[in-house]
Amino acid sequence: MKNKRVFSAGLIVLIFVFVITATNISLVNSYAISTGNTLSNNEASGYFVKNDKLALGRVERFQITDIPDVEFKLTEKVERYNEYANYIKETYAIIKKNNIIGYLFYDTYSFNNGDLYYYLKYDPESINSGAITLTVPYIFKEYDLRAIDYPEGLDQTKSVIKLYEGQNLDSNLLTEIDPGSVYVSSDSLNGFFSYSSIYEKGTHNIRKELYEKAENIQITDEGIKITLPADNNSFSEQWGIISKEKLVDWEDEAIVDAVKVGDLSRVRKWGGDGQYYFLPYGYAPYSSNGFYRNSANHIGNKYISLEGRLFDDYAYITIDTLTKTQNSDGFWGTDQMAVGLYDNYGVGAGFFDTRWDTEAALSLLKGYRKYNEPQFLKAAIEYADFYCDFAVNNAYITKNEGLLVYDYGFSAVPGIKTHVSLNHLVSEMNFLLEMYSSTAKYKYLQVANRILKAIADTAEDWVNKETGDLFYGYYGNGKYDVTDYPTLTLNDLRYAQVLINTLYTREDSNIKMLIETKENYLTKEGIAY
Repeated sequence: MKNKRVFSAGLIVLIFVFVITATNISLVNSYAISTGNTLSNNEASGYFVKNDKLALGRVERFQITDIPDVEFKLTEKVERYNEYANYIKETYAIIKKNNIIGYLFYDTYSFNNGDLYYYLKYDPESINSGAITLTVPYIFKEYDLRAIDYPEGLDQTKSVIKLYEGQNLDSNLLTEIDPGSVYVSSDSLNGFFSYSSIYEKGTHNIRKELYEKAENIQITDEGIKITLPADNNSFSEQWGIISKEKLVDWEDEAIVDAVKVGDLSRVRKWGGDGQYYFLPYGYAPYSSNGFYRNSANHIGNKYISLEGRLFDDYAYITIDTLTKTQNSDGFWGTDQMAVGLYDNYGVGAGFFDTRWDTEAALSLLKGYRKYNEPQFLKAAIEYADFYCDFAVNNAYITKNEGLLVYDYGFSAVPGIKTHVSLNHLVSEMNFLLEMYSSTAKYKYLQVANRILKAIADTAEDWVNKETGDLFYGYYGNGKYDVTDYPTLTLNDLRYAQVLINTLYTREDSNIKMLIETKENYLTKEGIAY
């Protein structure tokens, strides 16, 4: 009976994949028939102009052109046509006086809604290569400008958005304010622009920002002037999203808060290959100006549920990028070494963080549901399959064959045991339940149920009888310890109860008990939840 159920689930998935593939082929072929045999230059590049209204609303991709004394020679080009946006990646050798002084990397997404995302990265050979300046041909003659400012230090919860109305081409504002995220609004064109960040290259994909050398964009009568600085062992980057429609509803307080939380440039940086955060003290090699890449896609996950062109575009970019940075095993990994994990368990750089990587995979699933991109689901399945194998082989087994899955893995040294935190465990179960609802793959439900069984077997042990709070983690040999997060685990448990109720039309009593325990503790301590 069990084999039949597995075979049926596999058949459902095969049919599901076939339908997706067939639908995509049908869409491509029907388009080719309707446009005839000849494609225009725009169409051949992926800019499918379906009607005059769409053409008028489209921001065209700009070309990289030579500047005085400098030639840009195209050395590589990659194109990919997705359902929601077309992606182009180009690499240019930068030539001055017949010598290569560095390379320019230029990525774009041209969205079906007409918007354009671009990303520029300059990798100079040396400090002697000097800065390069590009002008992208988007004209803002009269505009309002908003900048994210940090009057109380680099804390996004205390940032403010400053509005500068009625700017024009004679304005010197962007030379006077600190480099940061800027939003430009006009009657005909709107844009988000990062500043030009410059970084010293570090080991383990750590980038050390040289903020004193950073530069804002400049708005000129020829377009947006972008200066990409150079230094020793450095690279610099700048990016933006441009639309002929309003990117952000500045009258909506919740939307404005989301813009401040995201930041996207000064504190939480988009780096072309993922989101970068300030390096925590416990990561090595540490530097106060260091940034590391975090796979969890917190901002993309937040933005995908919000209304607005900026949020739709940015969430898509971050999710599609996850499909390109996923490793061959199916996860993303953390490039740096976490000192505590190394000291306690021997987990080194490049480790698997079950929480962060599961959040990345959940982002892929959400992206598939919203944007209908088959490659998002494919990448989510690759991770889910990897995780299920990891969970079965890397867990403390409870009395009823439940799985208390280790929080971390390290492929360089298989078999390492780490602690198990309740928030990791519940979030991973939630992801598998979501994957089961989208794929009907029985293995996901089996592993999710074994995690739920482990929670049932240990439910009372997670309660700290002295404080009334929940413990953070299980450390083996019956030991539960460390104070839990204020609300993170509670939110995971509530989410789990919704998923379980949807699947089984009943609440889980153990999840309910843990929720009530946490709520009672937070109420007693006067902590909002």
